[in-house]
Amino acid sequence: MNIRLVLGLGFSVLGLLLYVVGIATTAWLSTAGVENGLWQACVLVPVRVCAWWDISTLGAYNHACRFFALVGALLLIPGVVLGILYAVKQGFTDKVYMKKTAGGLIIAAGACGFLTAAIYTGYLQANTVGAVPYGYSFYLTWVQTLFTVGGGVVCLTA
Repeated sequence: MNIRLVLGLGFSVLGLLLYVVGIATTAWLSTAGVENGLWQACVLVPVRVCAWWDISTLGAYNHACRFFALVGALLLIPGVVLGILYAVKQGFTDKVYMKKTAGGLIIAAGACGFLTAAIYTGYLQANTVGAVPYGYSFYLTWVQTLFTVGGGVVCLTA
């Protein structure tokens, strides 16, 4: 089995885990007792109380972030699955297009995650006075870009 392909898929699976946790959790902004995410906001009183965002009140930047987050997830999952199928069936068939398609989907998903975090960062930096209290979900989404794009490139070149 090709060790570079396995390494690329390993990076991509790690990127997938970071991506899903990053976009699904509420800690994009985290201040004392309040967390805001792409999908809901939570108040951390003695009990955690969360409410979904009303889609009609969200700004265009939030819709763009949600769009790229969903598109990235929809590209990354089949990309990783296709890469794993290629790695498993490599001894039986040599369908290089499966590897290239998987690598391309993984890279495109990483780019979507990058755009999600970049749009969010750009809007908040331009419209916030002082330091922005980013949370762990935000940072996970940035870090996944390194793993997914890197893993996709390694898959393409394996």
